[in-house]
Amino acid sequence: MPYTSISAVAEELRAGIVTPTELVQETLESIQERDGEIQAFVTVMHEQALREAELAERELRTGLYRGQLHGVPIAVKDLIAVKGARLTAGSQVLAEHSATEDAMVIELLRKHGAILIGKTNTFEFAYGPYSPPTRNPWKQTHTTGGSSGGSAAAVAAQFCLGAIGTDTGGSIRIPAACCGVTGLKPTYGRVSCYGVIPLSWSLDHVGPLGRSAEDCAILFDAIARYDPRDPNSVSGPSSPTNRGTTSLLAGTEGRGPLSLQGLTLGVPQDDFVDPIHPEVRAAWRASLRVLEEEGAQIVPVILPRPTMQLYRTIQKPEASLAHMQNDWYPARSDAYSELVRTRLIEGQQIPAVDYLQAQHERRQLASSLRSIMQRVDAFVLPTIPVPAIESELAGTEIEIDGVRENATTAYLRLTMPFNLTGLPAISFPCGFSSDGLPIGLQVAGKPFEEATILRIAHAYQQLTDWHRREYVEVSQQ
Repeated sequence: MPYTSISAVAEELRAGIVTPTELVQETLESIQERDGEIQAFVTVMHEQALREAELAERELRTGLYRGQLHGVPIAVKDLIAVKGARLTAGSQVLAEHSATEDAMVIELLRKHGAILIGKTNTFEFAYGPYSPPTRNPWKQTHTTGGSSGGSAAAVAAQFCLGAIGTDTGGSIRIPAACCGVTGLKPTYGRVSCYGVIPLSWSLDHVGPLGRSAEDCAILFDAIARYDPRDPNSVSGPSSPTNRGTTSLLAGTEGRGPLSLQGLTLGVPQDDFVDPIHPEVRAAWRASLRVLEEEGAQIVPVILPRPTMQLYRTIQKPEASLAHMQNDWYPARSDAYSELVRTRLIEGQQIPAVDYLQAQHERRQLASSLRSIMQRVDAFVLPTIPVPAIESELAGTEIEIDGVRENATTAYLRLTMPFNLTGLPAISFPCGFSSDGLPIGLQVAGKPFEEATILRIAHAYQQLTDWHRREYVEVSQQ
């Protein structure tokens, strides 16, 4: 795909230089030729995508313009319902299942004229920070991260201009970091989860992935709406200055779009992020210098570090309940993988008093972070403490700067605090390892201030070119 951004292709589509049908046909051909290696997609919606492209083309010819997503191919994680398409959640439990209605996020994408190109691979029921069998476009022996790894790989491999994923403990930001793309987890409840297969109702978020912060802002603007069908849905601020794309056009207090003057960014202490790979630490520190040179004030902050036990004590029972409510478990227990079945059993065994205690500790954590955020506008830290690991090491014990740690814990521990607290967070590329693998930088902000973290990411991306790198270039070196 010759287009590097949604805004670039949107201009040509509106001008008639390229048609939605031509763009979709080119996209489908690229997927057919190259996805056999990457395996980003579980379902390619060939006929439906072409029908939608023809409709978008007719609308554009008659002067109906739905916005920057009109005619743009978008991929969707196979946890999200698309009417008439398979909805497997990466599991044999739902191998033959198809959705009978659109999820809210799909309704909104259609309203804005986006073309749904296909459903992307995910870890079974999103119950892990990996996405087998999807391969990392940068190095196919390494994991994409997950569980939205198929969506991130599809964007990185240029099979689409944007994608939608879900994030319960980091599942948008982790694959964004591994695959060298940008991924946004909005404020909890800002994007409806209606029509999305749940993992953990109080931790689940839906959000966009794209090549850049600008692409994510365009997608976020389209999908962020209150939805009465989702009991956890919330209305965001009504001011247009809080909208994602608008935030990229005006700086703080009328300053230029790249200026970060007036923003104070908090940098967590070492024991919050350690252990961390030396190359990730170096890229993080270099990124802080770029942000500081652009006017941001960098200050140290002491963040409380939640444990994986706290996270799992909330997430596991909620997951088990969701599967029981849908009559999947234990009725179809034989169809689950051993790992997911074991986790569902463990979720049933956690006492209610432990779950309630964890929720109490979670509220204390959220209160602490809100208190710290009275002094800063956002936190800046690595997304994950290592570059993408080899796929065969997924779930095993790995070594990080001389310290042994479970790989799943390593992938989750810097992202899941912002699921526990519901704060918006974004990951974007900030460098590459000596092995040619992307490194991700994470910025987390105040509730409903997606505009602020998007503007920080956008300013950084105008001053660096990490997000413009293409994996083909690296693989040919």
